[in-house]
Amino acid sequence: MNKRRSKNEWQRLIEEQAASGLTQKVFCAQSGIAVATFGYWKRKLRDEGACHAGKPMSTRSVSLDDWIELSAPAAEPAPGWHIELDLGNGLCLRLHRG
Repeated sequence: MNKRRSKNEWQRLIEEQAASGLTQKVFCAQSGIAVATFGYWKRKLRDEGACHAGKPMSTRSVSLDDWIELSAPAAEPAPGWHIELDLGNGLCLRLHRG
């Protein structure tokens, strides 16, 4: 019978495997986990950003102090600019000023 695990349990197992020095195949065999299932959860959590450098994703909230005001000096006309941020997972933030 397969045990159902939460995301936190999978995160912990992925971190344990990384720290163990064992290959995924050996770790899974010792832990009674299917290698394919382990790989699925490792990719899923990495893609969600929860498995970055072996650390859980930050839950820090955003405040107004985190914003940077983009303004030009009043005496000079501001030149146009284009900023593009690749956020990963196919998300891109584009800012333009003409």
